[in-house]
Amino acid sequence: MAATVKQTFQHLWALQQLDTELRTLSDKLSQIPGRVNDLKKAAAAIKTELDQAKGAIIEHKVQYKLSEVELKSAEEKVTGYSVQLYSAKTNEQYKAFLKEIETQKKIKSGVEDRMIVLMEETEALDRKVRENEKNSAELDVETVRKVQMLESEQQELEAAIATRREQREATAAVVPADLLKRYERVRANKGGIAVATVRKERCSGCMSPIPAQLILEVDRQDHLYLCEACGRILIVAQE
Repeated sequence: MAATVKQTFQHLWALQQLDTELRTLSDKLSQIPGRVNDLKKAAAAIKTELDQAKGAIIEHKVQYKLSEVELKSAEEKVTGYSVQLYSAKTNEQYKAFLKEIETQKKIKSGVEDRMIVLMEETEALDRKVRENEKNSAELDVETVRKVQMLESEQQELEAAIATRREQREATAAVVPADLLKRYERVRANKGGIAVATVRKERCSGCMSPIPAQLILEVDRQDHLYLCEACGRILIVAQE
């Protein structure tokens, strides 16, 4: 009878190990879509940045062209007012033409400064685009490689989970129904860990001390014993 009970505990421990492995494998599997999504988001982010830089270059070039028109207009007005300056008939007209010339020269100077800034910013954006195009191409290749690795890992995990489930089904089938029901209830209430071992006079599940008499009884493996603190099923430490 004792041997049968001992075998039952061995099956119960094997079931716990399979459930723990299944949980670990399932957790890893559940993380893969997020990891794939993060890779694709990173690749998309650099493309967005690249598109924004290209759009900024176009806008800078448009502004540069508009500034050229504005500059030409200011230059023409300076020339025009300069001609009119010498045909002024009164002091007031002369001063007015001088004021207009000064105004247009300030406008011209401001436009020229703006054009220099636009040109420098365009050159910086051009460099950024070239760098991002290179980085984007490299990242695309790396993303494809890593996604393929994750897809391969996903297939391996799915296969491992399928194998463990078959093993679990076979193992659960040889555990007495009443004990299996208790195991499932405790496992549901204790974070997936229903079976604990006695190690260094403590329960491996909650680390509470185990009375010496209970340790001796657990060692005999001829009866079902529970941790008085956490309610987990106690078995002899499996080496």
